[in-house]
Amino acid sequence: MFLKRIFSRPPPPEPVVESFSLDSLKDRVTKMMEEKMEKARSQLTPLTAEINRACAALATALKELYNSDPDEEVHLGLMKSAMEARKLIYDKISRSLGYLNCPQELTSDSLIKFNERISKATDTIAEAMKTHGRYVRAVFGQKYLEFESCLRELHEVTIRAQSCITETTGEIQRLNFILSEISLYHQTTREMDQIGEKIKSLRERVNGLEAKINEGYSQLTGLKSSPEFKRATGSAEEFERIKQEISRRREIAAGLISELNRPLRKLEKLVRSGEHRMAPELQKILEVSIKDPAGVIASEETIAAFERLLREAAEIVNSGKIDLDKRERKNLLDAARDLSPQLQQTRNTLIALTAAAEAKKRDSENPVVSQAAELENSIRQQEHELKETLNSIEQLERRIKLMQGELVSRKGKLMTLASEALGVKVEITS
Repeated sequence: MFLKRIFSRPPPPEPVVESFSLDSLKDRVTKMMEEKMEKARSQLTPLTAEINRACAALATALKELYNSDPDEEVHLGLMKSAMEARKLIYDKISRSLGYLNCPQELTSDSLIKFNERISKATDTIAEAMKTHGRYVRAVFGQKYLEFESCLRELHEVTIRAQSCITETTGEIQRLNFILSEISLYHQTTREMDQIGEKIKSLRERVNGLEAKINEGYSQLTGLKSSPEFKRATGSAEEFERIKQEISRRREIAAGLISELNRPLRKLEKLVRSGEHRMAPELQKILEVSIKDPAGVIASEETIAAFERLLREAAEIVNSGKIDLDKRERKNLLDAARDLSPQLQQTRNTLIALTAAAEAKKRDSENPVVSQAAELENSIRQQEHELKETLNSIEQLERRIKLMQGELVSRKGKLMTLASEALGVKVEITS
């Protein structure tokens, strides 16, 4: 036990915990970015000066290489290839040196762009040397070695510069990502506040609508319980009943006349063929009785004309000009004797019913009925609006719930990112 106490490992130290509000974390991260950029400037300023010197030296060596003579006499074909290769190297590397112009102001954006230009320049130089270098080395060896030495110096300093830039921009991007997450967190909370205000306004609208609906139902109950409304609705119901009775009696009368349709059509055929002459008014009522039987009871005159028509039809049947079966003959003769009084009685009843219907209609057109109808329509519209408003509130509340979950997730992500960047355990208090 004693040895175990001596050789056992001590527990790891508790991590340092720092609490931040979102605003204080933003300030801390912004300050870190400024400090890292300042540190990068102090490191890169001498490196950019070295890059400028190396570029100037390489440009001079490149020019001397371009203007140099061969170290010794060589084969004409090799000489031609070396001259073409030297020109291509000169063009490509001269263009690449233009990419290495150092930015006047060192910022995170300018460093990212400068790093991209360095990569482009070094890739172009490497490709040129790989493709054309061996021909130039073979013919212009001494100047090529001097040029290659300057190129190596530039390569070394750009490697150091890129290493510093990559490290700095990587750290800046991580910190920028934290600031972006903080901004998104604030944006989400602002949206939630706006939605909350909208829900509050909609709830006030719901309360107003419910009050109006309750008041409307109270007024509607009062209207419908009034004697005027009861009389008017009773008259409206009676009006509908009388209308149905009028329609029923007209149909019965039309049915009685329609039973004579076949004999009347045979009579019409006889008249049209000229075999029987008939007075114009009787021809007219004959057409009405076939096409619109109910039109026969339109007036006393039409009923009287129809009665004369039936008597004339009975005479024709008795004379044998129209061939009918026993049932049709009996129906026509009975109708000629008895139908007109029935039709007149039906017409008198319809006149009385029509007068009663008009009276009931006038009684049903009390202003209290239209007031109740308008009130019911208004209540229906308000209930529809209430339903739509409640649906909107429900959707907004679901959205807020999703956003609350999003905030919890974003907050945890922020604490993880900030802890890695600051080197302490970060807790966000608000």
